[in-house]
Amino acid sequence: MRVSVLTGLCVAAVVLCLYLPQPCEAQWDMPLVVAVVSKLAKLTRMWYRDSVNFMGHVCHIKRSPTVRKFKLYYKGRFWCPGWTPITGTSLTKGRTSSVREATRSYVYQAFTRGFIHEEAINSGSEAKDAERRN
Repeated sequence: MRVSVLTGLCVAAVVLCLYLPQPCEAQWDMPLVVAVVSKLAKLTRMWYRDSVNFMGHVCHIKRSPTVRKFKLYYKGRFWCPGWTPITGTSLTKGRTSSVREATRSYVYQAFTRGFIHEEAINSGSEAKDAERRN
């Protein structure tokens, strides 16, 4: 993030804290604590990292939030170290779609470079269709 954006956010936070009504007694309000914890838990779900088995190879998935023009976007990344030098990337507005589009980008690049053949793609989609029917 740019320094000016961070400075603006800090100034806004200080001004907000000054104008919020201050409690007259030091006591814990349990619903407030629960609300803060639930918001923090929701924030931590924005970042995601996992390893998956893709066509017999261990591949990694990563999702992280970013802000562009005051809008929240998610960067997705899919790569398989030790198999190909390809990295699938995406930038979308949805959390799950960022991972899906990064995987799609990876498969397209691997197919055009010859790492994946059409038979493997078709057999994978047929197996997925059979799972859905059962």
